[in-house]
Amino acid sequence: MNYSNVIYVGNIQSIDDKTLREYFQRFGDIEEFFHNCTRAADEWLIDYRFIRFSPETDINVFLTNKIDHMICRIRLDIHSYDAAFHEDARLMLDRKVCIAHTNPRLDRNVIKKAFTKYGRILNCTCVSSGNGVEYVYIEFDSINSVRSVFASGQTHFAGRTSLAVKPALRPSQVGIKVEQNLPANSKDWYREDQLKPVKNTPQPIARAPSASRNLVDQQQVKDLEREYNMIIQKDFDEITYQIDKYLRKQREKYRQFHEYIRPTKSR
Repeated sequence: MNYSNVIYVGNIQSIDDKTLREYFQRFGDIEEFFHNCTRAADEWLIDYRFIRFSPETDINVFLTNKIDHMICRIRLDIHSYDAAFHEDARLMLDRKVCIAHTNPRLDRNVIKKAFTKYGRILNCTCVSSGNGVEYVYIEFDSINSVRSVFASGQTHFAGRTSLAVKPALRPSQVGIKVEQNLPANSKDWYREDQLKPVKNTPQPIARAPSASRNLVDQQQVKDLEREYNMIIQKDFDEITYQIDKYLRKQREKYRQFHEYIRPTKSR
């Protein structure tokens, strides 16, 4: 099968498929909308979709332009189909941990606080399954933070609530599962007759190795640039916050001192 007109779209856990489809239909006709997870129990670990466009659509508009595609202020992680299966591809999901629990009263800030010891957290997203299980997705600024979460092999808790914590799955870690002609009001509509397990990385499309490698390298540079810009912005925001905090404290001290000496002056 030819995947030259297929793109990988990540960071979509809190975006329903209808919204995702409506956004990408602006760029061309969508022939297929799918992910490749064969186990329903693992679908909460899938943070991406594949989108197959018509042959007339130029998907390079997603891969070469340095334009951030965003839905509801959520930046999408876009790669070519080949790049998404490449070991060297830097996917946003590599910096994420997936958390499941059954305590509806558990505040996400409590969960977020429990994981701050592993590194700087960029985003913390909650998604309800509707069947009593709550999912939380934490994005760190570095893959090393994710490694630290699983390095100790410890059981994770938020308060007294036990958490099931797993890494997000890359496309190369799951099998083939296709969804087609997706109804507008459905998030999970699959063609069961097309299911087949795949243990190895899917075959890439016919393309010169150098071109495929260059595409991955370009995407890596793009992702690195975004990641460093994000870190710089976070550091700048933190510095600004600390300065404002210091100034507020100084103003409060001045106010208290002024209140203290004013009666003295009146005497």
